[in-house]
Amino acid sequence: MTIEFHQVSKRFDNGIDGLRDVSATFEEGSMTFLTGHSGAGKSTFLKLLLCLERPTRGQVLVNGVNVTQLKPSRLPHYRRNLGAVFQDHHLLAHRSVFDNVAIPLRVVGMRERDLAKRVRAALSAVGLLERDAMSPGALSTGEQQRVGIARAVASRPKILLADEPTGNLDPGLSRSIMGLFEQFNQVGPTVIVASHDVSLIEAMDHRIIELSNGSILRDEEYAGDRASFESGVESA
Repeated sequence: MTIEFHQVSKRFDNGIDGLRDVSATFEEGSMTFLTGHSGAGKSTFLKLLLCLERPTRGQVLVNGVNVTQLKPSRLPHYRRNLGAVFQDHHLLAHRSVFDNVAIPLRVVGMRERDLAKRVRAALSAVGLLERDAMSPGALSTGEQQRVGIARAVASRPKILLADEPTGNLDPGLSRSIMGLFEQFNQVGPTVIVASHDVSLIEAMDHRIIELSNGSILRDEEYAGDRASFESGVESA
């Protein structure tokens, strides 16, 4: 799905600007990293896409539809196209790993046979198929995050969003988690990942949008292109 932000601003009731006149286009099947300091506007950006917040001004278009004007009755249908991963993965401690991943599929009434196939495929993709009967509390932090990712992709969303998915992980696990997002991006969904880990995302070959105080500070298509350019300058 193509995503377009057209001069989007968001001012909260306390007078703080979450976003200021932001315009950006995300082509279908693309992968983009949002970065910036704490409070730069990354989470606000994602919440507008999830329709958890409404912009003060501007339009957010998804496949040409202005989602900021969707009626509440249409939001569940719209969100079926979205998968979301958060730093706090919100797993249900009293349910198994399998059941946690199955939650969004049961919400939409998927048949149990089809649901089981989807859940197993998602857990296999994140390397946790053999832990499906375990409780989340028995898993490591990194494994719990993988369960959250499996839950987000089990419905095969057309847009996959992640807000600081590696915030609590060490560098090795962080790179592994980012690699999972790359793998899922390769099979179709538009992926947007918010992360403050600049060194990690600049080592990956994807577009980077840096926000500062709610505005776009830089928008660079490929980190790898920049690195190659800088290397050429140094050797010249």
